[in-house]
Amino acid sequence: MTTRLRTKREVPIQVMVPSDVRKQIALIGIENGENIRTVVLRALKAIGVDVPDSLLVDRRGRRERKTNGSE
Repeated sequence: MTTRLRTKREVPIQVMVPSDVRKQIALIGIENGENIRTVVLRALKAIGVDVPDSLLVDRRGRRERKTNGSE
């Protein structure tokens, strides 16, 4: 039997959190160079949710920003 890899459809999940929690998540993302989605997926994985490593990447396709004087 042939196994086909299918891209699983992503669906939104919404939770209400205190603003200071949201800020902490954003700061962790900044410190690690990740977006909030990735930070949350890593946290879910840490508590035992099955999250493939392939989903722990930024999908926005951004390029690294150059700072003044560096190339």
